[in-house]
Amino acid sequence: MRLLVAIDFSELADRIIGEAEKLARNLSAKIFLLHVIPPPSPIIELLPDAETLLPPGEPHGKESALPLSDTPESEKLLAIAAKLQESGIDTTVIIAQNNEVTAIIDESEKNDADMIMLGSHGHGALFHLLIGSVSEGVIRQASCPVIIVPAKK
Repeated sequence: MRLLVAIDFSELADRIIGEAEKLARNLSAKIFLLHVIPPPSPIIELLPDAETLLPPGEPHGKESALPLSDTPESEKLLAIAAKLQESGIDTTVIIAQNNEVTAIIDESEKNDADMIMLGSHGHGALFHLLIGSVSEGVIRQASCPVIIVPAKK
């Protein structure tokens, strides 16, 4: 069993990790711990030194897998992975830069995930109407079951 777990380091992240750990134990699953860094904003890219904000050698608008040592999120992800591994759960860390939905779907396919787990922040109808929902996008595009961890118990 292969479980892709997407986290964004929000207040919901600990709850998602806890649920993923329970599921992984019960199903003897391997966890692929994914954090997605959104691509730079087109407005930022118009600034004179915008290329310094992009990973070296990456063309604008392309997906990139970032080396763990080059991201501030890597320390947090590696700490979470170490804790999961200490409890006997095989864990791999992935950091991707792309649109959140695209990155989650792409990584689930690359890693042949049997399930995807992510959180739902419950921002409300106006936010959903204007911005959209990552969880909704993943549910619509995923080829495997998706588990949504709600923001509130």
